[in-house]
Formats: sequence, C-alpha cells, structure tokens
Amino acid sequence: MIQVTNLTKYYGKKLAIQNLSFELKKGEIVGLLGLNGSGKTTTIRILSGYLVPSEGFSFIDGINIFQNPIQAKQKVGYLPENPPLYEDLSVYDYLEFVSRIKGINLGSIQEEIGRVCEKTNLMDEQNTIVSHLSLGYRKRVGIAQALLGNPSVIIMDEPISGLDPKQIIEMRNLIKSLSGSHTLLISSHILSEISRTCDRFLFLHQGKLCYENNLKELKTEMKKLSLLEITISGKDKETIESYLKNYSTDAEIKFFEEDLHGYTFTVKVGDENSFKDKIVSSLPLEGLHLEALKKQEVTLEQIFMSKL
Repeated sequence: MIQVTNLTKYYGKKLAIQNLSFELKKGEIVGLLGLNGSGKTTTIRILSGYLVPSEGFSFIDGINIFQNPIQAKQKVGYLPENPPLYEDLSVYDYLEFVSRIKGINLGSIQEEIGRVCEKTNLMDEQNTIVSHLSLGYRKRVGIAQALLGNPSVIIMDEPISGLDPKQIIEMRNLIKSLSGSHTLLISSHILSEISRTCDRFLFLHQGKLCYENNLKELKTEMKKLSLLEITISGKDKETIESYLKNYSTDAEIKFFEEDLHGYTFTVKVGDENSFKDKIVSSLPLEGLHLEALKKQEVTLEQIFMSKL
C-alpha cells in the first residue's frame, strides 16, 4: 500500500533523512518512532505530498506521489500534529469545507460527514464551534477530515501528543477501529503508548531507519531484556547483595533502589522460574525477608536505546 525507496531530504545543507526504504501492507498499523529530531515529521510530510524529497521515490497504492500527486493524494488522509482547523466554523461547516476541497460529490457530502462523525464520535458536536472544543475533540475533528473521502491510507503525526490519559485511551481505541479498512502510518515519540496500538514498528535515528520489527519480534526482544525485580529487607544492602550474587552465580545482579520496604535489585537469569522458587525458600534461612518479587516491564524505549 505504501512503498518508500531511498528517500533523502536536505534542508539547505542539513540532512534530515537519508536513504529511507520501507513498505506498508494493506490494513497494517505501523508506528514510525524515534526521538525528537529523528526525521519522523519530514518523512510524514513527504509521504503526504506536503514536501518533495531531495532524492528517492514513494508510491501510494502503486501511484508515484511525485509524478501523479493529485491521484496519490486522493488515497491519503493526513492528520498533522496540529490539525488545520478553522476555529470560527462549526464542526459540520469545517468538514463541509474540507469535503468540497477534496472534490467529494456535492450530493454525498452530508452523508459522508455523518459517516466520519459517527466513526470519530462527533455526532453530538457537529454544531459546536471548533474553538469551543477540547484538545481531544479537536484531534477527533482532525481525524474526521482525514477520513473524508474514505482514503485507503491514513497518516497521523503525533496523534496523542498533548492529550490527557482519558483522551489517550479514547484515541487508542479510535485508531484501532480504523485498522483493516485503512492502512495507518503513525508518527510518535511517545514509544510506550504507541506500542499498544501498532502491528509493526519502524525506528528512526538521526534520519536513518536503524531498526524495525513486528509484534512477534518485539516480544522476543522484550524477553531478551526481561529482568526480575526483587525487594529484600532484614539486613544491610551489602550483605543482601553479597548473598544474591553468591547464591546465583549464573545471574546478573544489580542494585536498583532503596525505599522504606528494603533494597531492590534487578536480576537477569536464564531460568527465572527456578530462581524464584529457590530464592523464596532460602531467604528465611538467611534471616532475610522477601518484600516483593515481580517481572520488570520492558518498554519500547529500552529496546530502542539498546539498538543505538
């Protein structure tokens, strides 16, 4: 559905992205991830037809976006980080305006606006002036305008940026509801949240595609980085650390933090279940108390930083 080959973009002498190549299949939700300044927004703007690359090619559903921009853009719905809204218009009037720009048949505009408003939960807000909407609902209006005309590809730049926790959950559910019928490319620097939404992940760093994986591969990477957190009390830090290292010579033991409950260490060991069973039974014999034992959550940030 999206094919990118050797995309490169210079701003003057500054290199923003270099030789990017990747593909998105129909119905996929793919996250374009990276730190601020990694080239995500530049890539998004090129794919949406907003910018022209210095080198390379991009195809949307087989159409070269640079040679046939009008035909290609008809297949793309674009949500910039700051949605291009007219604050003095009502939601309906704004969506009608965008529908006319997109060339939607005049007799179908009302029905099309109803369709996208229902999809984005805006049915009760159609007569609300845009300036009176919360940031979360403005993002919804931005997505609604991107959905007008039922494009096969939806591109979103930082769709959850600035949203509160409740709005993030609502946005996550909305994005998931679009999968299957649309191919989605979502740019974000909030790796922990986007990992709950996407099927596949592309990691940019300093303008280059440094790493990519799918959900199955992501779980494998998480397992490799998986750690146990164990909190023990009863003796001083040095004694507890010495005991853990002597007891588990095949494990990597590192001090993590101290709090009111005791001393917490991270443990990396091949057989976690065996370690847990043995440590729980042996601690009382050493005059130590197990306060907590849990698996440390591995985040996309950790995986990303491990690849740099």
